[in-house]
Amino acid sequence: MKSALILGLEEAAEKLSKPDVVDWIEKEFYIPETRNDPILRGRMVLQPYQKDVLHEALSKDENGLYKYSIIVWSDIKKSAKSTIAAAVNLWGTEFSEFGERYIVANDLNQANSRVNEYIRRAISLNTKFRNSYSKRGYQITAPNGSYILAIPIDPGGEAGSNADMITFSELWGANQIAQLRMWGEMTLSPTKHGRSFRWVESYAGFTEESELLYSLYEMGVKQGELLWPDRLYDVTESEPAPLELYVNREARMLCLWNTKPRCPWQTKEYYASEAHSLTPGDFNRMHRNQWVSSSETFVPMEWWYACKREGGDYPKIDTTRQPMVIALDAGISSDTFGLWMGCRHPERKDEVVTWLAHYWKPPKGGEGKIDFVGTEENPGPEMMVRQLIKNYNVVQVCYDPYQLHDMATRLKQEHIAWFYAFGQQTGRLVADSQFRDLIRDRRFWHRGEANLTEHIQNANAEIDKGDRKIRLVKRVENLKIDAAVCASMGSYQLLRLNLG
Repeated sequence: MKSALILGLEEAAEKLSKPDVVDWIEKEFYIPETRNDPILRGRMVLQPYQKDVLHEALSKDENGLYKYSIIVWSDIKKSAKSTIAAAVNLWGTEFSEFGERYIVANDLNQANSRVNEYIRRAISLNTKFRNSYSKRGYQITAPNGSYILAIPIDPGGEAGSNADMITFSELWGANQIAQLRMWGEMTLSPTKHGRSFRWVESYAGFTEESELLYSLYEMGVKQGELLWPDRLYDVTESEPAPLELYVNREARMLCLWNTKPRCPWQTKEYYASEAHSLTPGDFNRMHRNQWVSSSETFVPMEWWYACKREGGDYPKIDTTRQPMVIALDAGISSDTFGLWMGCRHPERKDEVVTWLAHYWKPPKGGEGKIDFVGTEENPGPEMMVRQLIKNYNVVQVCYDPYQLHDMATRLKQEHIAWFYAFGQQTGRLVADSQFRDLIRDRRFWHRGEANLTEHIQNANAEIDKGDRKIRLVKRVENLKIDAAVCASMGSYQLLRLNLG
């Protein structure tokens, strides 16, 4: 046990070399949102609850060691949780020599575009740091030799680090074996016990899928104790309330699991707008930090938007040679008619690329049927299928036989393409489950087509009680999902067929 004199001298020396984290962040960590404020001039302002949690999270025991090895900072969306994680990383890097800090996320793009990007941005905005820090690739290096590195989930490649801080960003999306292994591999070094920690920033996930985050939630919230039950903090929508801050001393873990809006910009008007554009499940998960069932929505829209590629990122495809599959889905006379065409990625054979997504609406008022032929300028479904078969290497047209038997039979008799009746029972269960996996794993490519995105957003997942596979269903009866069903059937056929 160190003497009181030695402890006092060490504490005084550290205060001289490493300023208080809250004071430093509010003086030196710059954000673009306040650049035009004549007083702040780019500086960040922390909320009272954030200041108190930061002080507790980075507090030390009587031996001068960090009290917590795991800090879970789980807060509702738009509460600056990623920015705070970035600020803590930069603060630690600035005041430690030859330190190692890692930003880990579900893929390299996410790791580099969130916390790491906020760090780079803060450096660029601060004249003290702008010319002294180097930024090369995914690494940021300080003049003192410390660095921050963004890395993807790769448990084999990143084992054995000697990190001072490991930040796991948006851990709700960690639902694959590699991601679960990564947590184990990126453990803290015993040589830095009490001088290093893991920091998790995320809002809630899905009870059936976010296995790693849910285990931390159980350890911190369910097995922990409320740290400050008598302290009240402002809530923008109601009366002040205690902060949901928990401590599990045995696990050396601090867990913030805030479910209430406590920042001044989180207004009732903002949430009223968000409630109109999100499903109840997504709203509660993101804006109330509540666990939800993934069966409520077909896919989280974050997954879908992560699949979007633009410009030069989209693969170059020889459309006259690359095998294409067209998928068709039509409802009754008052429903829409969907069409999707795509191919396998020319290099990544287990990935699917969207080439065209379209749907036709029935005449206004819901009366009458869709014109299957149309005109050259505005072709109907049958004319467009004929044009696509003529202009592309279409190897199959799969279709829902319920409403399309007559059209498919006529075209089949002309021998213009292989027409395949796609089963809407077991076949759809298998296809829809695979389609969801493709989106989750970012193996489904799209350009953000508005009609396809709309139908994905309209879809719920109905879980089959037998084998737990899922089926695309309408979230609300009057919403349409035909384009999404087409993409599911077409993707399944592309990966099932022997296309070389």
